Amino acid sequence: MASPLQHMVAFVPQHCGVNTGAAAARRCATASAWSRTVAAVAATGVVPLGRGAPCAPPRSGSGLVGATAVGAGAAVATALGRVGASRRPASSVASGVAAVQTSTIEVEDAQLLVELAESARALGVLQQAWNALPAGNGGRNPDLLPRLLASETKIRESMKACSVGDPSETTTIPRHQCRDPVAVAHGEVTRAHIEADLAKAQWEIRSAQAEGAGSWVSAMINSAVLRMRLFDIDGAYEELQQIATAGGGSTDPRFGLLTRYCAQLKAPRHADFLTGEDLTESHARSLMRHIRSVLLENKYQTDMIVTATKAGSMSDFIFVESRADQLEMGLLDNIEESNPMKPETNKPDVPSNLVDIIRIFLLHRVLPLARLGELFGAECVKFLLKLQAISAIDGDACRLVPVPEAVLAVEADNVGYGAFFVMANMTIWPCEEDLLLATDFEQTFSSEGLEPVMYLSEDSLALVCGAPREKASSVLDICCGSGVQGIVALRHYADRATFIDLNPRAIRFTSFNLALNGMSERVDGLHLGNLYTTLQGTPKFDAIVANPPFVPNPQGIASGAGAMFGNGGDFGEDVFAGIVRGTSRLLGPGGRLSVVAMTPNVEDLPGRLKSWYCEEADEGANFQALIFRGLPTPAQQYLPTSSSVETYRYQAAMQRMGVRTLSEVVTVLTVHGPGSSAGPNVGLAGNPRANLWSDHSFLRLVVQRSLFTMINAPVETAQPKTGQQPGDSASSSSSSSGMTNGIRESVAATSDASLTQVNRSKVVAADVPPKQVPVEQPATQRAAKADDRSREGSLPGFQVGFFPAYCQEPLAGWEATAEELEQIQHRSPVLQR
Repeated sequence: MASPLQHMVAFVPQHCGVNTGAAAARRCATASAWSRTVAAVAATGVVPLGRGAPCAPPRSGSGLVGATAVGAGAAVATALGRVGASRRPASSVASGVAAVQTSTIEVEDAQLLVELAESARALGVLQQAWNALPAGNGGRNPDLLPRLLASETKIRESMKACSVGDPSETTTIPRHQCRDPVAVAHGEVTRAHIEADLAKAQWEIRSAQAEGAGSWVSAMINSAVLRMRLFDIDGAYEELQQIATAGGGSTDPRFGLLTRYCAQLKAPRHADFLTGEDLTESHARSLMRHIRSVLLENKYQTDMIVTATKAGSMSDFIFVESRADQLEMGLLDNIEESNPMKPETNKPDVPSNLVDIIRIFLLHRVLPLARLGELFGAECVKFLLKLQAISAIDGDACRLVPVPEAVLAVEADNVGYGAFFVMANMTIWPCEEDLLLATDFEQTFSSEGLEPVMYLSEDSLALVCGAPREKASSVLDICCGSGVQGIVALRHYADRATFIDLNPRAIRFTSFNLALNGMSERVDGLHLGNLYTTLQGTPKFDAIVANPPFVPNPQGIASGAGAMFGNGGDFGEDVFAGIVRGTSRLLGPGGRLSVVAMTPNVEDLPGRLKSWYCEEADEGANFQALIFRGLPTPAQQYLPTSSSVETYRYQAAMQRMGVRTLSEVVTVLTVHGPGSSAGPNVGLAGNPRANLWSDHSFLRLVVQRSLFTMINAPVETAQPKTGQQPGDSASSSSSSSGMTNGIRESVAATSDASLTQVNRSKVVAADVPPKQVPVEQPATQRAAKADDRSREGSLPGFQVGFFPAYCQEPLAGWEATAEELEQIQHRSPVLQR
């Protein structure tokens, strides 16, 4: 599936052709980037499958070595013929294959690895040939160029027959750590293909510049696009700035789009991001309070933003690059002066300042720097510049202005601010009534030394709504990301909070968000590191909230789970399981754990959860957990993949692990006091609920209040009063204890029996004895359609199905839910007591 970067490169010709002059004719003759050297590789007869593997020398009759080639032309001819010497370094396909024992590779995989290794080496030879080719038509050996182009075409044609998909059709190189040999080999061919195309583009630049032709600009734009496909953002930025310095690019429609996008990708990656100012210093706290007040005074809150932009929900802002134009049109439409010839009714009163605030911090648009000064004041602008939270840019080339230069411009010109423009390096999300949370924009991709911090997705908001809010002296936010869960806890029910994450960038964002919301002084710790080693010896907490990585990623195949915040390990539960194991050490008596995750084979989760907890708990583990779950998504529809080979290998691996379905889950676990002898009790709460994560009414009215039921539940388990209905799903072997005396909105666990078909059609949220009515499973369940699963949009490292909850608004308002609860109360003698 395409990413925002992939959408960007799709804007230019796929093979980056030069569109003017003689170069255009040459490009038309080479629409593919594959070369004839595959034939030469095949002719050698020996293919290396590991380090030190023998490689036969090229045959003299390979047809690629020109007998009369001399000088630079000879270098090209030699490169074309030097198959045995063209092996890639330690990161190559051959090295990757060596890491897997041959005995474990199936016969068909072994043959496929041979073919992919041949192609990667052949493309490496082709890259060398383009690098060695003299500018122009080949120097003193003019037949080299046509032969090179013919070689290129033949390789491309041969690779189209790859049984797991043409590697040239994968738009960007894989960046994640993968252990599947076929996926690794396929990705190396994609890399080799793009690198060969880049070498060709560099030759075209040299040739056009030597001839004094203006086509070098178009060729360099092609080169910049190829660098972006390699995630060489710095290299692409430098080439685009070189074009701008030379005064080129004005006639190429790609130039303006690419320069802005490249600057947006580069700026957030600065080493000093969110570290240039001490947020604990009094002046910094004052400026943060002012920024917050400006945002809230201009109604920068969820309801107003959704209304002003005519968005369906805040989920529309997650993958905003593909929706920004539509959202901006809705925004501008709401602030247009009324037309007396076309009267409108119920038009929202949108503050004019809100428009530009939304444009820069949600739609990722560019504003004049002076306009930001009008909104927040010069001191706040300089403060944000020093933090690298925003970046000043210069002109159509979007040159990133160094911070000292931008600050000096603000100080020297308090009106025009040096005529610079500005863009945000982070997005700011409204949450709850008055909270503000900064995160990375979705296009910030993971790479060596940088892991992005996740936006407020559906699972984040589901935990915000569903985590119980009973009073807590201390709360621990595990896998804190932006710190949203702990900050919501401080806003509503917690006195103090501790945050922990493995990602240094997450700690920076959490620190910023605490300062933005005026909560820095209520923090006991911001910890970078592992849950077990970092929190050794800390006092026990009253509550833990956790939104761990949960995407199943067997052998690291799926690029959609490549980011740290998504990768849940092979089965998807590595971090989830680790959190539950540590619960007995981290929670005191009566403490609670609230977790959101997407879990495989949810019907077996109670047993797994019980075993995780008991691994490290003392003998006689004493806890209770309710698991609220959504409708299961068939594993075949869950595809966090970005290429045909990933999809094929991912599905095969999931089948081998026995993953049948994946379900949205919100789990609430509470630890019993020392005097209790209830033992471990884990159960599924009711039947699966459609769109669990987006049904905020249910999460607030039922899940959030389920703690009352568990706390007041007696030890004895009542027997069911009705027989099991056909088609009812049995609970896990861990039975749930009776749950009387709870509030009506709590749902007890499902057991082997359920009530009548009439009651099964109702939403149940009651403190009924165990074996009670499951939560409604509506008759009008929607089938999971492929186009529904594309709600995630396109993002580097994120693919269709990553969050298959379809980003919809709550299915019903609280009034409807309350009415159903009232009806249930009148029918239930337990609830009438």
